[in-house]
Amino acid sequence: MKVCEHFLSIQGEGLTVGAPSLFVRSGRCSVGCRFCDTKYSWNSGKELTPEEVREIVLSSRVKRVVITGGEPLEEEDLPQVLKKLAELEEVEGITLETCGHFFRELPKEKLYLVLSPKPPTMGVKFPKGELLKFLSFYDQLELKFTLYSEEDFREIKAFLKENREAVPEPVVLQPLEVPGKPYRETAKKVVEMVLKDRDFINSFKVRIIPQVHKLLGLK
Repeated sequence: MKVCEHFLSIQGEGLTVGAPSLFVRSGRCSVGCRFCDTKYSWNSGKELTPEEVREIVLSSRVKRVVITGGEPLEEEDLPQVLKKLAELEEVEGITLETCGHFFRELPKEKLYLVLSPKPPTMGVKFPKGELLKFLSFYDQLELKFTLYSEEDFREIKAFLKENREAVPEPVVLQPLEVPGKPYRETAKKVVEMVLKDRDFINSFKVRIIPQVHKLLGLK
């Protein structure tokens, strides 16, 4: 597995926000999101064996591991890494973050999958078919949409309404960081945009959660 960095922080996004976690960031991604905030992870880092990743996690003495990217599902050895980590008594849970473009069947033990499909603002195709595969295969799963514009919001709502029975709730909406725009202002704009749609917020269990680590100035 290609790892470009690992570090201790709090989970700054989604339903597990605030949880102290060891982050292991993979070093490959071919999706190419326009406003990706970790472009350095598209092709960087060092190839590590599953055993070496295991040792990094053990030495951290942290119970929760977050495997993020890059795009972790592009890592050939990911199933072996997940298996090694799940075997550790010291590991309570493994969060895997993916944009959902590449469906894979992975070991489910201790696994919590966060699906974060990218909106039109990011300039990539919405992976509807792949998302439905993830939603039908994984049980411990969170659906987290980033958004910035009215167009983003329309696409998210259309997907949720078309696939209501498959959608796990609550659904997370995360204001997207856009270069040159103060994040606090963007977050406020997105919150106000969503709250205007009473039909939507009354139809789904929704949580609007900004990226807390960015508001705090953490990695």
